[in-house]
Formats: sequence, structure tokens, C-alpha cells
Amino acid sequence: MTLRDCAKTVLKAARIGRVRAFAGLRGIRAVRSRLHLPRNQALSPHHPDATAAGINALPVDPAQTVTRPLPAMPGEREVAPIFRRAERVTFPATFVTEIIDARFWGFYGGSVFARDGRLVPELSKDVWGPRLHTAFLRARLPVPRHLPGRTLSLVTPEASANYHHWTVDLLPRAGLARRAGYDLGGFDHILIKMRGLPFQLEGLRRLGIDPDSDRLIRVRDDDHFRCDALVVPSVRDDVSLVGPGDMDFVRALFLPDPPPAASRRRLYVTRRDAAFRRVLNEHQVLLLLREHGFEEITLSGLTVAAQARVFSEAEAVAGPNSSGLANLLFASPGCRVIEFFAPGWVVPYNWMICARFGFPHTALVGDGPRPDPGALPRGVREDITLDLALLRAALATLPSGNQ
Repeated sequence: MTLRDCAKTVLKAARIGRVRAFAGLRGIRAVRSRLHLPRNQALSPHHPDATAAGINALPVDPAQTVTRPLPAMPGEREVAPIFRRAERVTFPATFVTEIIDARFWGFYGGSVFARDGRLVPELSKDVWGPRLHTAFLRARLPVPRHLPGRTLSLVTPEASANYHHWTVDLLPRAGLARRAGYDLGGFDHILIKMRGLPFQLEGLRRLGIDPDSDRLIRVRDDDHFRCDALVVPSVRDDVSLVGPGDMDFVRALFLPDPPPAASRRRLYVTRRDAAFRRVLNEHQVLLLLREHGFEEITLSGLTVAAQARVFSEAEAVAGPNSSGLANLLFASPGCRVIEFFAPGWVVPYNWMICARFGFPHTALVGDGPRPDPGALPRGVREDITLDLALLRAALATLPSGNQ
């Protein structure tokens, strides 16, 4: 057992002990009410008891099983297990839940409680799962603030400052509400976690939500609300399972019209302006890419609409793994993608977009020791030194007309 595994075991044992220690408080109704705690039980929005508890789940997309084409991985002995595990997958059914007299606690991705105090786990994502949920670790919660009328929650894990999670996770949840028949402009309050970054303000405006409106509430971790009616789009347990309807919604949000057929570009998306996951031998990489007709672009400073238009004009995109490659959502049919990875950070998030739209995807892993097969990717800050021979082989597969 590694030191990391030992530490996790100790943390889990401590968490179990704390949950059990406070279970008694939650079990006494008067104490629970005074301390604003949830009950010890959980309630699924799909359970037969949900309607009696004031919960109504509206289905949007049915579950769908697909087989996704694996990426090419030249230079590797086999396709990385993280891709193989995600080859044949089932996109879970999506839904939007409306809960009467609900409570919402803002920690992480938000916790939703039914009017009888039970946790709604499908709408309350926590890295430890529902049994050891963070809400069960607290000896008390703050006094809830009353939100009259109908409230929409768009609080989404990891989306408060990250372009990928905002674009691929949060915006589709707003799309679920719209596709379920809700008017986003008709809510009395909208709960959200964000830093007011330009791409976030632009996204809200595209949704028809005024970022400066008083009805938009920026949620903090310790905020606690009691809502007359709370509407919560479903939350994904696995963020690599973004359904077709979700991707199509975001694409149409920023790219309502198809690009001109004659506009075809090859883009190299640099991370030179980033603090990590940079290409250390980028000068040599650029020389080779330019021989094949690539132009270098930096996405910082561009609006989302501008990024969408640029990617829609591309016949090929290359670059290190980054949130900016979420813009592959806007690429045109036939676009070819060459993504660079550090050995400790091989992840499927941009490949899943390519698989949805049928873009051939090549994953090039940089120099360095490979983690054990099946190990979780942990090298999010690793820089990349790319083998030019591997890049040359990947470029040789591109159509020759644009060199």
C-alpha cells in the first residue's frame, strides 16, 4: 500500500467516525431543527416516496449506450486504460427536478435537502459519496435564508473558475432546464458559483441571464437557503459522460450558423501563457507544425464567440491538453485533433468531444516514465516534452492539401 493509499484510509476512517458522531444530533428532530441539519436518510428523486416529499423529476434525455472510437496513440504499447474504460459507455438519463420547500447548502457543488430534511444525493455531488457526504460531517449549518418564489440552481462542481467545466458541465445544465420547458428568464432567483470571469459573463448573457441582476445569487460554500420551490438540473457523477444533447446545446448557443465551407485552418493552441502543462520544446514543435500549415493561436483575450468561430474554421487542431480545447465543441465535421499529454495527465475530456462529433483524435504522450496501468491521472501540473518523431508521424496522417 502506498503512502497516498494509507493517508486516504486514515482520512476515510476519520470521516466515518465524524459522521457517526453527529448522527445522534441528526436523529433528534428538535435538535436537528435547531441546528438546521439534514436527517440521516437520503431520498432519490426517482423513489416512489419522492412525490409525497414534494419532489417532481421531469425527464429530458433517455439513457443511451454508445461505443466511442478509441484515439490513436503512436509510440505507446497500447491505448491507455483510461480511454479503453470509456470506450463503451452509457450516458445516464438526464432530468430536471423541482422540489417544494427545499433547502440548498452551498458547499462544493451544493447539497439539496427535501422538505422533510432528507438529502437528495443525485443532486448533491460529493467526492466521498452520499454515505459520507460532507453535509453529514457538520455539527450545525447556518440559519437558512428564505428565497421566495421559484429558484434555479446552476451551482456546478469545478465550474466556478474553469473554462472547461463551465462550458461542458454548467452551460448544459442550464440547457437541461430550458429543454425541460423552463424559461430561464422566469426564475425569481438563480444560484451560481462563479468569479465573474469574462467567459462566464458572456455565457450568462447568451442564456438570457443578466449577470448584474439582483436575482443572480453568487453562492459561497457556507450559504444556506430555504426555497419555496427549487429547480435543479441533474448532475453528472462522471464528467467524461457528457451526452449528445448537452454538447449540441452549447454548440448552438455560440455557433448558431454553420461556418463558410471555404474557410479551413490548422490551429496550434499554445499554453505558453499558462503556469503549467506547457510544451517545453515548443520552439521545435512549432517549426514542425508550420511546415504542415499550422498557425499558432492564444485563446486568452478572445471572447467565447470568437473562439467558437475560430474552431469552426479549423480542419485540424493541435496542442497540449487544456480547458481551451473544450472549444472542439464548435469544430466542423472532419476536423482532426492531435492532443499532447504529460505522462501523468492523460485524460479523456477532449477526446470525448471528438468522439461525439466524429473527429479523429490522436493522443501524443510526452517523454517521461509512465504511471502504472490503471493509476488515476494525478500530474495535472506536469509540463510536456514532446517526441518530434511521434508528432511527425501524426502529422503525416493529415490531408496534404494544406501544407
